[in-house]
Amino acid sequence: MKRNEYYTFNEYMKNNSLTPSEEDYLEMIYRLSLNQEDIKVNDLSKSLNIKPPSVTKMIKKLDQKKVLMYKKYDSIHLTEIGTMIGRRLLDRHNIVQEFLKVIGVNECIHEETEKIEHTISIETLIKIDELINFLNKNEEILKEFREYQKKE
Repeated sequence: MKRNEYYTFNEYMKNNSLTPSEEDYLEMIYRLSLNQEDIKVNDLSKSLNIKPPSVTKMIKKLDQKKVLMYKKYDSIHLTEIGTMIGRRLLDRHNIVQEFLKVIGVNECIHEETEKIEHTISIETLIKIDELINFLNKNEEILKEFREYQKKE
């Protein structure tokens, strides 16, 4: 993770904030773009379990915010800034989810990740990422923590 990209993202968001719902759409579009070039409204609709007319309405909002390009009945394409934000949103999601796994959250992990990722500060996210990296490099400490959890 590159910290300066978070600050670039943060600066962008000051002028063009996204709602949690818009973030979810952008993150999913980015996820889909990793495996397919042409993303259609129906692809996004299926991935998010949302009806196509609602997806179209949101896509138009995101198009106005210049994070993606969309023309009716055409593919959805992220702009350069949309791609950067989508990557950061996916990174944020993965960091939060990995942290929850590390501390032993098993039930409703996706739901918990969704709740946390939209409210976490950049500083906290960076510190959590540092902790995860530290624990991954120091497996004996993580093992000790797991043993501690079993005793409690």
